[in-house]
Amino acid sequence: MTANSYLEYFLTLLGWVINNGLWNILIGTGLFAAPLAFKVVGIWMKVREEGEDEGNKGMLSLPRIENALYGAFFVMLACCVPLINLSLSTMQYDTSRAKMCGTWTTQSPDESGYSSVVSSLGDQTAAVPFWWAVVHRLSKGVTQAAVATIPCRPDLRQVRFEVQRTSISNPALAEELQDFTNDCYALALYTWKQQDQGATTDKDVLKDIEWLGSSTFRSRYYGELNSKMPRSNFPWSDARDSGRPNTGRGGYPTCNEWWSTADTGLQDRVVNQADPGMWLRLSAALKMMGKSTADYKEAVIRRLVSPQSLNISQGGQVYAGYGGNADFTTMNTVNRFGAIAGGALGSLGAFPAFDAMRQALPMVQAILLMAVCVMLPLVLAFGVYEFKVVITLTFVIFALNFLTFWWELARWLDSWLLEALYSSDTHSRFNLAGFQNTSDDMVMNFVMGTMFIVLPTLWVGALSWAGVNIGNVMSNAIGTGVSKAQSSAEQAGGAASKGISSFAGGVNEGSK
Repeated sequence: MTANSYLEYFLTLLGWVINNGLWNILIGTGLFAAPLAFKVVGIWMKVREEGEDEGNKGMLSLPRIENALYGAFFVMLACCVPLINLSLSTMQYDTSRAKMCGTWTTQSPDESGYSSVVSSLGDQTAAVPFWWAVVHRLSKGVTQAAVATIPCRPDLRQVRFEVQRTSISNPALAEELQDFTNDCYALALYTWKQQDQGATTDKDVLKDIEWLGSSTFRSRYYGELNSKMPRSNFPWSDARDSGRPNTGRGGYPTCNEWWSTADTGLQDRVVNQADPGMWLRLSAALKMMGKSTADYKEAVIRRLVSPQSLNISQGGQVYAGYGGNADFTTMNTVNRFGAIAGGALGSLGAFPAFDAMRQALPMVQAILLMAVCVMLPLVLAFGVYEFKVVITLTFVIFALNFLTFWWELARWLDSWLLEALYSSDTHSRFNLAGFQNTSDDMVMNFVMGTMFIVLPTLWVGALSWAGVNIGNVMSNAIGTGVSKAQSSAEQAGGAASKGISSFAGGVNEGSK
């Protein structure tokens, strides 16, 4: 048996361990036969209600009772009696997608954060009834085959999240970066402004001078500027440091040396602050998109040394949406600006909720699959071991497993739109139609966030159209499962939204 997530890996075993325990309770107490007794009595009562013209009551009831008992015994043998052994040693964590796309190989569950839980279940064994083992393999096989039809594309939103949550944790390095800003970057920027006098119109140059490691500043100014304090990572050099006090704590490197020296320079030390696994995943993801190592390395370093997150986009012509009006008169511009402001306040609560939902959905799927495994013997017993109950439960398990495909499809669409949105020159900070496109980008993020719920809802709804009445049950279960994580994430955004509203109210009062 295979699992698509760490949580599913050990919850599957836990579910079947409890399933076996419940079935043993039913067998030990004899309660497994109680539904059959009620079924036999029900058949006999129905036969007695029939008219005299139907013939001998005993001859009528006997084949009906036989059919009911034979069918029930077959269901018990196929769906209730544990036959196929299951343990963590026989469970497999599915890495086929990562291997097929050639990105990276994920850690095994016993090396992940769930290792303590996995080790506590290491000596547990269970057995799976024959039919449910077949259903599990078929469901996983069909799901993996469907996922394989989706073209390989990295999860850019997850990669972006990993980069954004990476920060410089060493306070000494952060302080040294501040010194570099004061001793090198600020002076270089001031000198450049004095010399340029607003003459430069090259967008690449204007973008390059926005950060500490500017190639423009390194080629023009950093070679002539020095650290004002001695640096222990750079030994004293008479040729460079003569005329400065030799305190014995190191030399006074030039800004170029201070930034670019291998291992001891600020650039390499900043790079080492990031998790090596993040660099590996980032490299694999962006190489699939044809991006060079230098491009994404510079982008991550920019993010790490910046006091604020980089503005990936500040408006830019993507496509003309249905919102607003192409004629940017005063009233249309005001209306568009108001819509953007309202959407931005709403996004403070919605976007964190979407991120939490993306993380919560596979967890909810794993827990629901475990719950279905646990309840199988009880549901079959309450259903008097009828075939229609088995068929319904089969569709439930298949539908739950196939949700993985819909979430992978939603991730692919999300990543494709992110790449289309931000990888071209259409997103320019100099575009005068930025208001229009900022709104369209925001709406696109809202739409893609909801796709992780809408696509699975459409799927279970389609099963209901086919006559399997599980759509409402599964939709409610999934919605309830992610609502707590979603509402918790919204609280932070809601607090920020209220703070902004209060601030705006104060500004309005003060301006009166």
